[in-house]
Amino acid sequence: MSRTDSSSLARGASLYVVCVALAKVLGLVWIIPVTALIGGAGLGIYSNAYSVYNILQQLATSGFPLAMGKLVSERRATDDRAVVEHIYRVTMRSLLVFSVIAFLLMWFGAPLFAHLISFKNPKASLAQNVPSIHAVSLMLLVIPAMSGLRGYLQGFQLLAAPAYSQTVEQLFRVIAMVVGAYLVVNRLGMSKSIDGAAAATFGGFVGGVAGLILLIAAVRPIRRAERAYGYEESPFRDGEILRMVYRLAIPVSLGGLVVPIANLVDSWTVTNLLQTVGQTFQEATTNYGILTRQAMYLVQLPMAFAYAIGVAVLPTVSSAKARRDQAKVQESIVFTLRSMFLISFPTAAVLLVLSRPINESIFGASAGWSIISTVSFMSIFSSLELISTYILQGLGKMYRPVRNMFIGVAVKTLFNFVLILALHSVIGAALATTIGYLFSSALNIMAVKKYGQAHFSVRRIMLPFLVASLFLVMFLFVVNLLLHMGLTSLLGEKRLVYVLQFLIASGLGAIVYLFLIIRSGTLRKEELRSVPGVGRYLVKFGQRINRNQRPTQPTRTRHRR
Repeated sequence: MSRTDSSSLARGASLYVVCVALAKVLGLVWIIPVTALIGGAGLGIYSNAYSVYNILQQLATSGFPLAMGKLVSERRATDDRAVVEHIYRVTMRSLLVFSVIAFLLMWFGAPLFAHLISFKNPKASLAQNVPSIHAVSLMLLVIPAMSGLRGYLQGFQLLAAPAYSQTVEQLFRVIAMVVGAYLVVNRLGMSKSIDGAAAATFGGFVGGVAGLILLIAAVRPIRRAERAYGYEESPFRDGEILRMVYRLAIPVSLGGLVVPIANLVDSWTVTNLLQTVGQTFQEATTNYGILTRQAMYLVQLPMAFAYAIGVAVLPTVSSAKARRDQAKVQESIVFTLRSMFLISFPTAAVLLVLSRPINESIFGASAGWSIISTVSFMSIFSSLELISTYILQGLGKMYRPVRNMFIGVAVKTLFNFVLILALHSVIGAALATTIGYLFSSALNIMAVKKYGQAHFSVRRIMLPFLVASLFLVMFLFVVNLLLHMGLTSLLGEKRLVYVLQFLIASGLGAIVYLFLIIRSGTLRKEELRSVPGVGRYLVKFGQRINRNQRPTQPTRTRHRR
């Protein structure tokens, strides 16, 4: 990929990288104090409530920003202000109706959802899960409106407010979760797991209100300016506008449904299967909470980077496909895969080797580190699935990745039954999830090659990153062992030992990995520069360790008199 194209891709992704990364960090921060307040069982209840909510939330939010942004942008390009206004009003009205229906469905359906979580002990499940399901259902009154406003702003190519709203929403959510759980558990003396989980879940509604207020403040001056122009009546009927929106939004929303459906499958199968193999309801709920809110959350962190790259590569591939520029399609696909492997492979290595210090330093408990190690490789396949989905959508194949992802969910569900019953452990569910992502990402890559008419080898693209990561695994194993032995003898505080162990080992590991990648010449200077957010720092690092990366000095020519 040329320097100009790569820089354009990086500029389009940088804002999303920063804001989504901040949101992810904030989303990780809450786990530390909330876990201490409500415990593993409380996390399991929290996860059960969100597994139901996420399906309804994805229906309203995943496709509408893209659909509104595309339609508004196209109509603004032709100065068709009446249609832009019509799109805004019809879409926001439909989202309002959906919000009310979804809220009522979740609020009054809470007993049914709770009953499905545990067939063996339905009374305990009702008592534990209904309050949290009621709390999370309130978010459905604000989140759909946020998605519509984000899409409207994206149509005006104003990306700052949509990006910042993610960080603001997450910040207020974390504060409300921690404060709410603390007040309920420590001040009011209510149930640690049941009431504490409900209070933490309610924090999502507080964050949603904060994000909505920011978006309304950003949209108001635009709406005021648009009305000042005046416009004729739209030539379209409401139904025609809705068809335009839904034609674009439905395939994206269906794709966004896959992860929530997979989570719901886990919510309904893991707890029931763990009880079948002999665990109590409380033990099964605790193990489910460790799987979903500790291990899975850490594994999903590199997907923030994959999401940022995917958002930027979709229009690039779409434009190249429309121009029948096959070379540009090929370059975009290869560059995207290389960028994704650059991040996902070392992340998997760190989670594999440093799972114990990560778990002890963040969550303050030893339970769960083996699950984190088990799902470490999932970060590679889940990122690959996400990236390839965006590429296929850029190629105009909106439904193919949806089909492939649902096949992955079916495979995962099958292996949930096989592996949990065989291993008698929640690790079976962790392995099943990784296998499901492996299937869906492999199907996506085959589809990219077919419909993009691209000729590339995933094995060859990933091989340099795999080799560097294998060296990283060995390095981390030795450093981790030496640090643990040395720090344990010097320091008495167990958690402090693990924190220092994780920070020092991961920091040294990052330097070693980058050194191996850059020194081997795997990434050129143009590719390093185009990595969103940190590109220029990688170039400077490369210039220090590799002469081939250093800028050439202009030669001076002597002129004779």
